[in-house]
Order: sequence, then structure tokens, then C-alpha cells
Amino acid sequence: MDHSPHEQTSRARPKLEAVRFVSVVGSLTALMLAALTYLWAAAKAVTVVAAVAEDGVSSDRALVKLFESIDSILLATVLLMVGFGLWELLVADLHLPPALTTTSFDQLKGRVAGTLLLVLVVRFFERLIARPNADDLLALGISTALVGALLLVFASSHRDH
Repeated sequence: MDHSPHEQTSRARPKLEAVRFVSVVGSLTALMLAALTYLWAAAKAVTVVAAVAEDGVSSDRALVKLFESIDSILLATVLLMVGFGLWELLVADLHLPPALTTTSFDQLKGRVAGTLLLVLVVRFFERLIARPNADDLLALGISTALVGALLLVFASSHRDH
């Protein structure tokens, strides 16, 4: 019994469309990592309090620990955006605040790049507080600026109109 190409395509279509649900693995992995990273940031916040208690409010060590905690929060936020973004783009819409709603890959890319830029700036300040020598600071500043510029270009390229 021969089936027409149209009939074969009609039967294969639902199976092919269902393959998109493999993205659930990536989405849930990113969301799980986001939760773990938020917990990691909370643990780092405890070290900030301990450093302030031991060294005082103007402690460089406490400031570095504070920036490390902020860095972890930003990384967790990137993972959260990726997890929810993949879900909304490939699985189904979610009822999320506008800041977490994703309507295109370009939008997701821009949000992730923008948040990674903040991570880069925070990392730069972490190193700056450690008072590196002038040559190291110059090299770090130039490399941070170049990577930051690339992230800005990446975030703003191919935006939906």
C-alpha cells in the first residue's frame, strides 16, 4: 500500500514538531543552575558579613567579597534568562514579568550579553580593589574594554524590528 508523499509528510510532521521538546532539558538545566547559583550568592553574602565583622566596614576584603556575591547574582540571572527564554521560545509561553519574557532569540541574546557586560564590569572592579600594578591594570582595563565592546556589538546586532 503506497502512501502519497503528502500523506507521509502529514504523518511525520507531528513527530518532527515534537522534537522541539528536547529543549526542555536545556531549559530545566539552566533553571536548576540558576537556583544553585543564587544559593551560592547567598553563601557568599554570608562571607561579606563575616569580613565586615572581622575587618570593619572599610575593608578591601569585604568589598571584594561583596563584588563576588554580586557577580554570582548576575550569573544566576543570566542562567534564569536563558532557562525561561528557551522555554518560552521553544516549548510554551509562561506568565512572567516583562523583564523575563522572551519573544525572540535576538532579544534573549541581547539580554544575556547585557547582563554578561555587567558581570565583566563587576569582575574588573574586583581586580581593581586588589590594587594590581600599573601594567597589569592597563592590560586588564584594555581587555575588559575590548570584550565589553564586543558584547555591546553582539547585543545590538540583528535586533528584531
